[in-house]
Amino acid sequence: MTNLKMIAVGEFLWDYLPNGKKIGGAAANFCYHAKSAGAQAILVSAVGDDDNGKELLNQLAMLAIPHSVQISANYATGKVMVELDADGKPTYNILNPVAWDDIQLTTSLEHLLQDDIVAIYFGSLIQRNSNNHQLLKRIVAELPEKVKIIVDINLRQNHYTNDILRFSIEQSHILKLNDEELPVIAQLLNIKNDPKVLFDYLNQHYQLELLIYTCGSEGSYLINQTEQDYCPAEKITPIDTVGAGDSFMATASTLYLKGRSLKEINIKANHVAAYVCTQSGPMPKMPDELIKNL
Repeated sequence: MTNLKMIAVGEFLWDYLPNGKKIGGAAANFCYHAKSAGAQAILVSAVGDDDNGKELLNQLAMLAIPHSVQISANYATGKVMVELDADGKPTYNILNPVAWDDIQLTTSLEHLLQDDIVAIYFGSLIQRNSNNHQLLKRIVAELPEKVKIIVDINLRQNHYTNDILRFSIEQSHILKLNDEELPVIAQLLNIKNDPKVLFDYLNQHYQLELLIYTCGSEGSYLINQTEQDYCPAEKITPIDTVGAGDSFMATASTLYLKGRSLKEINIKANHVAAYVCTQSGPMPKMPDELIKNL
């Protein structure tokens, strides 16, 4: 089940929800849900030399998520304060700087990058401070041509710049963004606010193969060179939507790398994300039947 080996470079933290703290962070969420979809996604991040960091690492061990998580000597373990509205939609207060802003190009990470990986995942948020932005530039420049680059646009508060967004979208083979993020990217590129126009632009000028465009309760679109698939969102009563996009991204990109059709990918990724929304936190225990059907 784990013949697809990926690296996920990014956030690893505690989400402080109204009902308590939950293990989270986009890259960690990605690894958890990619594993359910049949990939081995190795988390690359950092925690502080503190109790919160030790507790996160214990959680990773219990979840059997492979990792190369560094101990930052400079910052504390990451925290995000999450408020939920009546529909379970979150507002985030992301502390800055924290340990995951301080990932270093260690010998261990260099060895991982030289391993037989098929893809590397990162988002825009992990690049909010120059250390990680420069680190990812170095990593991408040295990747073998066969390695696919999976990018998630996460426009949180003011944690991004045009340079970060340009670098991220220009490198991506698989790109995910939502209906709130598309207008920002369209304006940056001076193109029409339309997902198909964005795909065509990035496919023609750079290397985009698959665009994952999510619209919350309005469903999702998958677009590649030959087709476009729309899937309506499942009707659910959400508890919270924290991590739903990460679960969709991880499922969709893993199934895409396995060669599944866009229709199958869209249905299954929607099903996973819908289940996550009915649970508290981004990494709920996934039903065996759901995993078996991926």
